[in-house]
Amino acid sequence: MISHHQDITDSTTITRHVSELRATFRSGVTRDLTTRRRLLLQLQTLLQDGFDDLRHALWLDLHKHSLEVRTSELSTVEHELQLHLDYLEDWAKPERVSTNLLNLPGSSYIHRMPLGVVCVIGAWNYPVQLLLMPLVGCLSAGNCALLRLPGNDTSMHTNEVLTKLIAKHMDDRFVRVVNGGVDETKVMLQHKFDLIFCTGGAFIGKVVAKAAAETLTPTILELGGKSPAIVDANCDLSVCARRLAWGAFTNAGQTCVRPDYVLVDKRIGDQFVGLVESSVKQFFGDDPEKSDSFGRIINDRSFQRVAGLLDQDKSFVTLGANSNSSARYIAPTVLNFRDKFQAFSTSAVMSQEIFGPVLPVCYYDTLDQAINFINDHEKPLALHICSKDTAVQDRILDETTSGGAVVNDCLVQMGNPSLPFGGVGASGHGAYHGKYSFEAFSHRKSVMKKSTMMDAPERYAPYSAANEDKLKFLLRPVSRKFATSLRFGAAAAAVAIAGVTIKAAMN
Repeated sequence: MISHHQDITDSTTITRHVSELRATFRSGVTRDLTTRRRLLLQLQTLLQDGFDDLRHALWLDLHKHSLEVRTSELSTVEHELQLHLDYLEDWAKPERVSTNLLNLPGSSYIHRMPLGVVCVIGAWNYPVQLLLMPLVGCLSAGNCALLRLPGNDTSMHTNEVLTKLIAKHMDDRFVRVVNGGVDETKVMLQHKFDLIFCTGGAFIGKVVAKAAAETLTPTILELGGKSPAIVDANCDLSVCARRLAWGAFTNAGQTCVRPDYVLVDKRIGDQFVGLVESSVKQFFGDDPEKSDSFGRIINDRSFQRVAGLLDQDKSFVTLGANSNSSARYIAPTVLNFRDKFQAFSTSAVMSQEIFGPVLPVCYYDTLDQAINFINDHEKPLALHICSKDTAVQDRILDETTSGGAVVNDCLVQMGNPSLPFGGVGASGHGAYHGKYSFEAFSHRKSVMKKSTMMDAPERYAPYSAANEDKLKFLLRPVSRKFATSLRFGAAAAAVAIAGVTIKAAMN
């Protein structure tokens, strides 16, 4: 049962949470892999037990269909959990690395250690996935977590369910929750953490970065921006139009890696727009407001912002734009600027990340024009390329910078745990998912163990020209080829010495 009531976490409680989590970490219990595995299994049970309540809450908050809840919210976390349960021991064991000639005899390795107490700030557009995905990596790597749920004026029903599920299933020595708004976030950020992981927009990213700078706390910022799509004339047009339409309007456009705008070759521009509009009607029918597959804007403030953008650019609307403020509904909307590149560049919808069910389209003359336009703006979180031509694909990939890229599709790259997910520049820094989550929440301690044999006197003062001459050979940089030869030579010598020793013993 969802009561629509959410207690705000006061400053005294926040302070106590941080202090008690710190005490847990300092006890050393999280270094035990058995403890980490137990926490991951608790999270797994939370998802299984809470599916129905989370599904209902997400419907109330965002009008998310059950299928969308399963695929974009819960399944991704479940797969992440299984991956960490399968590979935890492998990822946590010391990684042996080579030791350079100057430090022989000796051995070297990298020891991955937990960071400590981590603050994880979630986001309302995918409130389950974007809170629990980083939590998996955080716990797997051996940290304690203070979870900041999305703002209390956003996914309030989901926040309430998550708060109850975490209290029921997770050991509170390791995981605590903060509910509230901007004020509670600022209070929380006054405390010293060992890492702050934040998913959100540029505003919260700047708040976190500023607070973290005061205590020199490292951050991972998963932000957003205007992620473009380039549609080449040589592409499977019907498939690409359908996939881009799906990505643009999933979750009512409230997805950080969605195609925020499309640059399409002018030779196929009109055809592309027609196919996008047909796809929208196939997805949601003639009246998307009646479709249980189409989402809603999260709150009144966001509704007014997106509606305001549309009002300024209404002359370019070719589909949609109708709305219902009481239901927080804005129809899936296409704006076609055709070849009016100047109007497109200065439009309201291009002034900020849209984060709503609006897809602006503009036609380009040359690929240079499209690439230059992307490079003239902030580096995006995602880049979408629709083309059959590998030369075109490679050129766009080589000449643009983005957090990630996907060819002939959209959004699906998020489902591959073998790929790190993160931004670059204004779209964020740091990456996670899969093994990269374990790395993100770990400190890689460099360890060298030296023998006390062969304590060369030349290293110690008083220094002399003679000793410098002796050390010249050891101090010279060694090529990879030469180092390989040395290793083979040393191995051969060891085998030869062993053979002589065995032969002598037998005689």
